[in-house]
Amino acid sequence: MIVAQPTWDNDIRPLFGAPYWLPAEDRARIADRWRNCMTAYFVDLADYASVRTWSETIYNHLASRSIPLTTDARQFWPLDALETFRLWVNQGWRRTPADPFDNATRLPKPSSPYPPPYLRHDLASMSPAEIDDFRARLDDIMRVTDPSPSSPWQKWAYVHTNWCLHYQEAFAFWHRGFLLYLEAMLGCPVPYWDWMAEDASKDGSPSAGLPRCFLDQTYIHPGTGERRPNPLRYAAAKDGQSKLCAKDSQPGPDCRYVQRNPLFYTTGDDHRAERQALFAMTEIFQQQVVDALQFDSFSVPQGSPGFPWANIPAFDPPQPDDLYPYRDQNFDGAYEQPHDNYHGWIGPDMADNAYTAFDPIFLCYHANIDRMLEVWIRAHPVAQYTAGVALQPFVGPAAAQIDEVTPELWRYTTIGDLAQDSRRLGYDYGPPASPQFRGRAPVNLSGAVPLLGSGNGAGRPMGAAHAAMGAWVIFDGVRCTHDSYAIDVFLGGTAGEARADNAAYVGRFSRIGMGIADDKGRCIRHGVSRVLDASRAAAALGLSAGQDPGLRIRVTNLHGGAELCEDEYGELPGFKPEFHWGDLRAAPVRRSSQSPCCH
Repeated sequence: MIVAQPTWDNDIRPLFGAPYWLPAEDRARIADRWRNCMTAYFVDLADYASVRTWSETIYNHLASRSIPLTTDARQFWPLDALETFRLWVNQGWRRTPADPFDNATRLPKPSSPYPPPYLRHDLASMSPAEIDDFRARLDDIMRVTDPSPSSPWQKWAYVHTNWCLHYQEAFAFWHRGFLLYLEAMLGCPVPYWDWMAEDASKDGSPSAGLPRCFLDQTYIHPGTGERRPNPLRYAAAKDGQSKLCAKDSQPGPDCRYVQRNPLFYTTGDDHRAERQALFAMTEIFQQQVVDALQFDSFSVPQGSPGFPWANIPAFDPPQPDDLYPYRDQNFDGAYEQPHDNYHGWIGPDMADNAYTAFDPIFLCYHANIDRMLEVWIRAHPVAQYTAGVALQPFVGPAAAQIDEVTPELWRYTTIGDLAQDSRRLGYDYGPPASPQFRGRAPVNLSGAVPLLGSGNGAGRPMGAAHAAMGAWVIFDGVRCTHDSYAIDVFLGGTAGEARADNAAYVGRFSRIGMGIADDKGRCIRHGVSRVLDASRAAAALGLSAGQDPGLRIRVTNLHGGAELCEDEYGELPGFKPEFHWGDLRAAPVRRSSQSPCCH
């Protein structure tokens, strides 16, 4: 609590010598550390005269948390201790209660120049009234059910169709700007769908499948009291026609509205086995997110594949550069894979970049994509980014507007504007309602060092040497495609069932197509590398390092489900993988020579 008339003997010296907010058994030890540290700056925290002389500087540093010099947030001074110290200075640095007051505003009362950040809440923690308010805003402001070209929903979603960025450093930050732009129009935060809940893969759990608010048929508009079609389910598809019916008419679904996998709308014994298998796949995607969070570098610099000498392990004999290029496996490359997998998992509209933003699940899905991005950013406060890359068509530091015609790149929002703690951008995340998925148990491959994502805890960086070891399936030359595909990867010599309980199943690498020809240079011109961690499947099959793993893949078109034969998918960029045991950094990259970008 705040002491109204503090003195040095009774109140201030104990704050430095026995800080009350710390455990009693730790106070003296930590206080001695503070004093010894500040002695090097000629400040004696146990001496009245020294603390009085330096009181303004001490207060400023305590308030800004630049002292104590610690990474333990528990040691920082709480607000009531800071206010007690400020009152002591302003009342004349009284040593004892008998000393006279000398009141003056030596330290003004602090005021925050920034409004508190607004919160994006977990859908599962929101009340029905709060969710209905969100639905009503989508109805009234965005006209979500209206397929006309003048509808704000159609215009907003078309920004993604025409401008979204993928397979490059700007991917996550472009989508951050896309949500900020929508929130500026809605006047409220977008809630997040927590697909990282630990039981999201278990059929019957409230966290499994899509949130209930996306399945409801109707809702009650809070302003008018009328019952309306649920805009989170019945959103107008792109130009009023779902991707499901873009090529062929389909019996049953009303393709004026966005469509999803029909298994999401089943319950109980209705298609139980198929639904259980669908939901179980998400544990693989969750593990990919946990694995991505272990990387301590964000991305390859935008616009260049890069061949830094530091990544060449040996110079004797001299090695040609193209044998040891930079293996671009970083957070953003690893993170984009589960991002794409979830898009394909929801389908059909979510599984095509030209259609995906028309489905309102995109909003809450990408809010959680941004939440996990924020986990990485806060764990790496000094990460480096290619700050000047323009995120067209957003303009301004907070992406609150768009400009689709100006050629002046300096006007656009940049990676540097958005690659920072979200609280600096004005928003934060409320806590998830459910415990979070933390990763599966570690595996051991013939005494190899611990593998990426093997129990280190989400958000903790893993050293490059540790992250490099294991068993890997590598896709090189990955670029945009027109259509969307699922590449399911297996070991053991057979392309079996793509099921989470199949020991030979490595996982899925979805390729979410652009859906339209790229006329704005959005697609990366050189191929990038994408990697699947095959260590768990290799361990389950009892494979040893150096052994032929029996690598097999199955490529399926996500629209229609047709399986491609090898001569068909072999013509697509970055579809034929290679297997690598051991140090990933030493695996040569084979860039594709096929025609660049979308086809």
